[in-house]
Amino acid sequence: MQSKTLAAIVIVVILVAGVGAIVILGPLLFPSAPRVAIVFATGGLGDKSFNDAAFKGAVDFRTAYGWNFSYAEPTQISEYEGFLRDYAAHEGRAAYDIIIAIGFDQNEALYSVAVDYPNQSFAIVDMFNNHTSNVASLLFNANEGSALVGAIAGLMTKTDKIGFVGGMDIPLINEFAAGYRFGANYTNDGIPVSIQYTGSWVDTTAGQTLANGMYAAGNDIIFAAAGRSGLGVFTSAKTLNGTEGYDNPLWVIGVDSPQMYLGCEDPDHPAPPTVSLTSMLKRVDVAVFNTIKEVYDGVFTGGAKVFKLSNGGVDYEVNTALLTLPTEVTTAVAALKAAIIAGTVTVPTAL
Repeated sequence: MQSKTLAAIVIVVILVAGVGAIVILGPLLFPSAPRVAIVFATGGLGDKSFNDAAFKGAVDFRTAYGWNFSYAEPTQISEYEGFLRDYAAHEGRAAYDIIIAIGFDQNEALYSVAVDYPNQSFAIVDMFNNHTSNVASLLFNANEGSALVGAIAGLMTKTDKIGFVGGMDIPLINEFAAGYRFGANYTNDGIPVSIQYTGSWVDTTAGQTLANGMYAAGNDIIFAAAGRSGLGVFTSAKTLNGTEGYDNPLWVIGVDSPQMYLGCEDPDHPAPPTVSLTSMLKRVDVAVFNTIKEVYDGVFTGGAKVFKLSNGGVDYEVNTALLTLPTEVTTAVAALKAAIIAGTVTVPTAL
């Protein structure tokens, strides 16, 4: 009788433990059906920048609210519409609560799909889509954040020559360049800014080659706004600084995400020194998170959603564990930031 009772108790304990395990491990063992779909830009994940920031926003929302997501990584612009349309059709599964297109060059494909699926909510990053009411356009005043890092470059340069490496010669990237040049001249009037383009979002060799030439020409700071191609600028600076030492350092300014760690000898275990002064932060992660949150709360609307200095949508990276900027530099940048927010300084959006 005692052994039977003991056996019964063991079974009950196992059952209770099993239920507890399901409660605790269930979300990991049986993840929820995706509620969000994302079509990334052609640079793909691993760009340490734009796409990775969007991915972080979706992961942060999943962690906070439990909404899972699906995603696609096109390698060609021609693939965008197919992925967007497949997600909108959602054959064999429930409809996605929102589909997010990452990058301006998805606008045409998104428009075609959004018109065919008027009851589906969409969002696009970096392009104003004013054709359909079911699309939210997530826009950034990149010129404002770029002005801040330009101001830093204007004060930190030793050669009074700085550079800019963009991905494509298009209005979106020229907005970064315009803000950068404005900020540099705000703190260092008349300073020349060399502006060049890789012609690609993924060609790191092109980024490194352009940077090598710019550094050789006397530009000691380069702002890279070129997607994955911009990683080549970091490679150039680290290689040249490793040869020439840090007496006359060559610097990189990162973009979109905090990238100062990429300037360290071992980015996986970042420690000083770094070849990166700062990064222009374009909070795509915040935009993606907030947009999904609107859908979650049932308050999603289409139209333009602008992220700027005044609402934390853009800024510049501070990482004192890797590098501390001089007080006179941070003071000057803080004054420029306040003036932009107050409207007493207007940053141009075009070169």
